[in-house]
This record gives sequence, structure tokens and C-alpha cells, in this order.
Amino acid sequence: MFTAFARPVDDAQRTFRAVLAAMAEPLLPRALPALPPALPGLKAATAALLYTLADQDVGVWLPALPDETVASLRFHTGLRLAGRPEDADFIVVAENMPLPELPSLKAGSAEYPDRSATLLIETDGFGEDQVEGSGPGFAAPRRFGAAGLPAGFWTEWRRNHARFPLGVDAMLISDTHIAGLPRSVRIREG
Repeated sequence: MFTAFARPVDDAQRTFRAVLAAMAEPLLPRALPALPPALPGLKAATAALLYTLADQDVGVWLPALPDETVASLRFHTGLRLAGRPEDADFIVVAENMPLPELPSLKAGSAEYPDRSATLLIETDGFGEDQVEGSGPGFAAPRRFGAAGLPAGFWTEWRRNHARFPLGVDAMLISDTHIAGLPRSVRIREG
């Protein structure tokens, strides 16, 4: 069994506040305040988000991971696995995985747009500018880049944004940092 956060309650609360801040200021990478030991098959930052966000009330879809990784997540969070990405509240897209079909994922409804899925997408890191984001949470348009995103990601994201206020949200994850990408963000490439 792998250990989770050193100080489970405090570290999870600080991580949750970092997630909220990342979604409030989209495409602005920020360091996570606490990282647990990495779990086999996942980045430490992804494990931190799962230890913080997963519980018995939300469905999480995971790629094929070692049994000990899933057992640790279940032990520390009460993780409830979803059988398909379409049924999940959180979908983990590990490095080098293809992006699931965004229109097939939970997109919320007119009455409850917040009942949508959130993608947790691992990247190789943040750096060279690829796109410009604008919309709520931006004082001015912001340049952003993430290496190792699934093929065609930004094109699919523009299609996702076109469904706003419905659609999915995403958290982009490097080894130690996260960047929020709510469905409200308008993306321009180049």
C-alpha cells in the first residue's frame, strides 16, 4: 500500500484551494502545495488531485493501472470506479493516451451545467506557447503551451467550448504543476 499525503487533511485542503485557483485563473500554471509519493502509472500531481477530489460519491475512470495503484486510491479515498469514460465524473488521461470523445462525456444539462465531467490530463510540462486563451478569469488574453497533449487536443477543445454552457472541464497536469481549463475558455491557435 502506498502512502498518500503526509498530512492528509491539510494537504488535501491546500490542494483543493490550488485547484479552485487554477480554474479561476485558467491556463496559468501553478505549483501544487503538496505532493504525495508518485503512484505507479500516474504522476505525483495526478495522484494529489485524485487523493483530493475522489471519494465514494463520484465516479472516476482510470486507464489500465497497476493493481497496487488502484488499491491505494481506493483505500485513501473510497474511490468508485466508472466502467466507461461516459459514466465518469473524473476521467484520467495519462501520458500518451488518446483523448476520449468529448461529446460522449457528461456535459451537464441546461438546469445543471455543473453536472459535467472533468478531464485530468497528464502532460510533459508547460512551456512553449501554442495557443491564446481568453474569456472569464482572464484580465487579458493569455498565451499558453503544454507539451505532450493528445493529438488534436486544441481543435477538440474549441468544439467543446462551442457547446458552452454545457461541455466538460479539464485540469492539465505536469509533474508538479496544474493549469485549469474550464469549458468557458476561448482558444485561438497560433
